[in-house]
Amino acid sequence: MLLKAIFWTTLGGLAWHHAGYPVAAAALKRMRTKPVRKADVEPTVSLIVPAHNEEGVIDARVRNLLELDYPAEKLELVVASDASTDGTHELVRGHERVRLLECERAGKLPTMNCAVRETESEILAFGDANATWAPDALRRLVAAFADPEVAYVCGRLVL
Repeated sequence: MLLKAIFWTTLGGLAWHHAGYPVAAAALKRMRTKPVRKADVEPTVSLIVPAHNEEGVIDARVRNLLELDYPAEKLELVVASDASTDGTHELVRGHERVRLLECERAGKLPTMNCAVRETESEILAFGDANATWAPDALRRLVAAFADPEVAYVCGRLVL
């Protein structure tokens, strides 16, 4: 009897996860038709890139971020190194507008948390070291914060 209960509970959880939740989320989305109000706002932004031994990609990533269509005086670029042992630090130091934050080896999430504690901007943005953003990506993400009900925004990954 106990094995049957475990089986049906597990099967029910899988069914909810793969079918029930997506259907419920879609239904709730249709019920709430209020669109997000967007505007061309320019709050201060700290863009954090966690990195561990990213020598092969970090220079291109930093150059990509420096090309963002966002006011330089309102954008803080931070590369948070998770105790990189390759040439990551030297490559980041080669860029004037980018701050290198050297953290102890702890993994990606603790490194990101360390960087968050070291910033003071109104908005935090995160991006991986091997990603590339379109020049208007940050401006488009920040536009949703014109709506006071918005607390979190995410982009779309295109491979």
